[in-house]
Amino acid sequence: MISYGYIDTIEDKIKNGETLDENEIVSLYDSTSLRDLGRLARGITDKISGNRVSFVSNLILNYTNVCNVRCHFCAFYRTQNDGDAYTLSIDDVVNEIKTYYEPYGIRQLLIQGGVNSFLDLDYYTELFGRIKKEFPGLGIHGLSTAELHFISLKAHIPMKDLLIKLRESGLETIPGAGGEILDGSVRKRMGRPEASGRQWLEIMETAHKLGIHTSATMMFGHLETSLDKAHHLLSILELQKKYHGFLSFTPWNFEPGNTELAKEGYKYRSGGVSVLKNIAIARVVFNNELPIIQSSWLTNGMQMAQMAILFGANDWGGTIYDEKVIPATGKQVGNLRKEYIINSIKQINMVPVERDNMYNPVKTY
Repeated sequence: MISYGYIDTIEDKIKNGETLDENEIVSLYDSTSLRDLGRLARGITDKISGNRVSFVSNLILNYTNVCNVRCHFCAFYRTQNDGDAYTLSIDDVVNEIKTYYEPYGIRQLLIQGGVNSFLDLDYYTELFGRIKKEFPGLGIHGLSTAELHFISLKAHIPMKDLLIKLRESGLETIPGAGGEILDGSVRKRMGRPEASGRQWLEIMETAHKLGIHTSATMMFGHLETSLDKAHHLLSILELQKKYHGFLSFTPWNFEPGNTELAKEGYKYRSGGVSVLKNIAIARVVFNNELPIIQSSWLTNGMQMAQMAILFGANDWGGTIYDEKVIPATGKQVGNLRKEYIINSIKQINMVPVERDNMYNPVKTY
């Protein structure tokens, strides 16, 4: 346990807007009590958003499960020859959206699948164009950096030009998927290309230079060390200070079921203390430079999402209808309508605020 004098030093740096160094962040992970972390984190969030907690009426659409990357932490991917491999046609996607768009007031579409070598750029431009035509009020939050990187290579166009084409087609924002842990050696052990962490940062920077906002993520609870997480957070913070292009940050815990990492011995998901620590430390490190921290209820459950709010998060995330990636691990998450989110936020004496894809408030409950 570190001394309260040290906590006072951290608190002074927070108040002065100073960036914590990697050793200080490692100490927060390894030596600071959960109580102190929660106090520091919630104090920052109170100044940013008070007792207001945002959420979005969201639809996750996994348009394909065919992927040529085959990450060791993923149970969702399939090869083209697998019996349960699928790729949705553009008509299939539109029909899926229609099922939920008007009945549930969907404002955000999170669309991502796999690095599918059988799809080309025209599929994505036609897909996004059709979605915007059919559902003009829907914000497309689409594609991981891995998908974008492959599309760029296959189409033989620079990433900047690809993002411009996708934005013209209807893409509004880019999710943080593919962030995991940015360290190359960790990524290699997870079955990712060693350079993919650097590529993640480069693609995000390219998007931010174009004025395309994105999200950031971190996956914890597997091979990583506290120092790896410190470097990850500082890399995101450095980029955020340049352009302020990240809209939110979501730390989410590795789900081991049916994955290669589980077969290698990483069989257990992180417990509640680890979840809350990662939420709180993210808030402390980012301070008000990255104002929105999501609770990531999808991997942590409803009650832990409530706790995450008390430990510094101020966005619930979104509704879920028929999401497929997490259930592939064996963890059943079901559907979550906005009424349940509203009630869960009110149960902890917070004010629910529905937002759109760009985090603009649209209704307060």
